[in-house]
Amino acid sequence: MLTSADVTITNSLKVPVSSEQMESLLQLQQEIMAKIAINNEHQRILDDLCRAAEAMLPNSVASIMLFDKKKEVLLVRAAPNMPAGAVEALNGLVPEQEAGSCGTAVFRDTAQFVCDTKNDSRWAASAFQEFIKDFGVHACWSMPIRNNEQFPIGSFALSSMERRQPHAFHQKLLETCAGIVAIVLKREEEEKELWWMAHYDDLTRLPNRTLFNLRLEHAIEKAKRAERKIAVLFIDLDNFKDINDTLGHKAGDLALQEVADRICSCIREEDTFSRMGGDEFILMVEEVDDPLEASHVAGKILQELELPFVLNGHKCRLSASIGISIYPDDGLKSDCLLQNADTAMFEAKNRGRNRFFYYEPALTQLVTERVEIENELRQAIKQDQFIVHYQPQFDCQSLRLVGAEVLVRWLHPTKGMIPPNDFIPVAENIGVIEELGRVIMEKACAQCVLWWNDGLPDFTLSLNVSVKQLQKGCAKKVEELASKLKFPINRLEMEVTESLIMARGGRAICELEAMKELGVSIAMDDFGTGHSSLAQLKHLPISKLKIDRSFVRDIPDDENDVVIVKTIIAMAKTLGLRVVAEGVETEEQKALLVNEGCDDLQGYLLGRPVDADAFKLFLEAQ
Repeated sequence: MLTSADVTITNSLKVPVSSEQMESLLQLQQEIMAKIAINNEHQRILDDLCRAAEAMLPNSVASIMLFDKKKEVLLVRAAPNMPAGAVEALNGLVPEQEAGSCGTAVFRDTAQFVCDTKNDSRWAASAFQEFIKDFGVHACWSMPIRNNEQFPIGSFALSSMERRQPHAFHQKLLETCAGIVAIVLKREEEEKELWWMAHYDDLTRLPNRTLFNLRLEHAIEKAKRAERKIAVLFIDLDNFKDINDTLGHKAGDLALQEVADRICSCIREEDTFSRMGGDEFILMVEEVDDPLEASHVAGKILQELELPFVLNGHKCRLSASIGISIYPDDGLKSDCLLQNADTAMFEAKNRGRNRFFYYEPALTQLVTERVEIENELRQAIKQDQFIVHYQPQFDCQSLRLVGAEVLVRWLHPTKGMIPPNDFIPVAENIGVIEELGRVIMEKACAQCVLWWNDGLPDFTLSLNVSVKQLQKGCAKKVEELASKLKFPINRLEMEVTESLIMARGGRAICELEAMKELGVSIAMDDFGTGHSSLAQLKHLPISKLKIDRSFVRDIPDDENDVVIVKTIIAMAKTLGLRVVAEGVETEEQKALLVNEGCDDLQGYLLGRPVDADAFKLFLEAQ
């Protein structure tokens, strides 16, 4: 049943459109269509359309709302003269039976002419009444925008700052504008599709060679400014032709799609992975600090491809040969980097396939050695190839034994004794440092318990800990291991290097604080090399500073080092921290340190690192 308001609107819409008004509509249409024809600045065209409509209805604001990607809510696509707050309030509008003018127009798929928003049921909801109050919208006419299938995809609206009745001209204006918006959106969609076809591979939906080159050139500009490296990995499948020949091209297509999916699972979202054509792929990894990082990515890809492929019910295997080039080391231009990565890929094939090769042979050799030591390190942990050495620490005044630092050595079956600097960074990099740390702690603590049960002198056992070990729950694991071994936890000390703790902070410091609460003492190793300040130190859960050996080596001859050592000792005393000097090798060094108030000494002058048997003899002598 029609209300009096509906009758009034119906009558007002019967007011005929004048020839002058029709001329203005035709002119608007021609101007906008001309813009569509000569450029693809779709957003600017939609904004211009809104402004042109506003000019034909003074004291109004035009807006275009479209469905979001999920086709659930409406979002403002264009409204150049609408206040930002109003746009924000409209975004997320859900089309319903009575959802303002725009939501209702889309839901009912018919034009909605609201002449008095304050007293219209379609605007009765509190959110709409609030909108009226905030932005002074007293009338709002909205026309649905339809796609090619004539389904509503949004609305074109004119919001008036005064109550007013629409005429046939206004209805025609809304229809014209809604139709133009549909044309613009269709053109935009077509251009997106054309752009996609020009820049993406249809089979794998990966970027193609054209887009890859564009991104690589852009990445080179960024890397040049930031002085960073880029890794380019050229990936070619081994014996892929056999799959096409035996299972058919359809199976080959399936294999290429699965290869693309598997490699995508190995890389970061910000990396660019492209299909170059045939069975060739290429990957760009930006913001590389160490060229060796590319070897880990290549290794993950080769490992992922080792899993069998099931193609049309047939199980088969694929591998790849990967060539790696690095910007700027192997080239400054995109074509040079691609060519060198391609060259390296062929070298990988020549060397037996299913492997990667760097364009720079020396770097490939370095990677080969690193991979070899990684594999051997994992085996070494399983086969218990690590030996614990102990270096004593002495009280400065009494020269009584007060502690022992645990130093790990790798007794390799063919290479002999390997020092920690050669394998600890590798253990951190491949994620086995926590397991290695547990093995060393268990060995050392168990040995100390045996010594102390035999009545040998007690001391503080000091273990070096990597910040990468200080993950959530680390303190709890230390407590559990000490309890299991019946090791008195108040005799345990953890050493963390100054530079690492200052760089990482956060979680590492939380775990150190938890250990301190358990009774574990915390020592900051290599102090003086990490540039920490007095203000920073007082907030760290440490009880001891270890003066780095680089400052002890040249005292008392080097006056600068003498000043540094004196300053460190004074700083530690101010904070109530104990001070240990490392690398003490002469009586002169010892005398100066004792005179300046250093608490403990460690170095070859008083005791070298020795294995468990030799340290037991030392304890018995004590």
